[in-house]
Amino acid sequence: MRFRPLTDDDLATSPPWWEDRSLAADGWRNDETRSAVAVDGEQIVAAGAIWLSRVHDDRFWLEVVVHPERRRQGIGTALARHLATLRSRDLPFMARGYVDDESLRFAEALGARTIQTVPPARADLGARTALRSHAAVQPLAGADRSRVEAAFAELYRWTHEHWSPVRDAFETALLEGLWDELDVDASAVAVDASGRIQALAMTYRDTDPALIVAETVARDEPEGEHLVEGCIRRAMAILAHRGLSVVDFDGHVSDPHFLPALSRLRPSGRWFRLVEIPAS
Repeated sequence: MRFRPLTDDDLATSPPWWEDRSLAADGWRNDETRSAVAVDGEQIVAAGAIWLSRVHDDRFWLEVVVHPERRRQGIGTALARHLATLRSRDLPFMARGYVDDESLRFAEALGARTIQTVPPARADLGARTALRSHAAVQPLAGADRSRVEAAFAELYRWTHEHWSPVRDAFETALLEGLWDELDVDASAVAVDASGRIQALAMTYRDTDPALIVAETVARDEPEGEHLVEGCIRRAMAILAHRGLSVVDFDGHVSDPHFLPALSRLRPSGRWFRLVEIPAS
């Protein structure tokens, strides 16, 4: 078995078993993005990629997929080790998946440890009445876009700082395409008397069902739980008014104001894990 770079020709003729995987030609962006295939004879038996996020640069994302008939033969592990030699920086790997995904079992075999957990996140819009409203909450549609962007970047920074810190100048990548993806009419902000944005509920329309991301702009925001509840309740009310029935959320068990609000909604779904994998 040998390894070689993954090419555009490989992608054009890719087999069904690597569909829906995060794969691209070797060096698709720069030396922070590498990919390879494992070849046995003339047949590709595995493919994989590593890349640094444009928002975070503390770990390389790792994606490895092996031909179904060649799994549990050490091929995936060998490819992961090969990809480790292609890293531009001496950083560990990172992977993610639902708790019962085969990809996470592979990560665990490589020595993965959990660094973050995402709780079940689908809620009935009718459950919004379990949340408190707040007088400071208003539609995001009327807010100044530059202030919303700054608030969202700060929200994102502090909710990730202890487990996956952002890289320098991360804002450009984070905010790219934001207004194309955001449902401003179904999003909400909490604003204090001075006009400062205290909390956000950002509703994304590029998913089905819609997806809400919510937290305070500052970690130690007074009334943080109440403000987040109010923002989420308003966002959910707009979606319900459109005749929708459910919504998804994206957040972490370490988000101190979001998690209590989510728990009031009694969400359903599967637990999701983010893990760190040694790269050596």
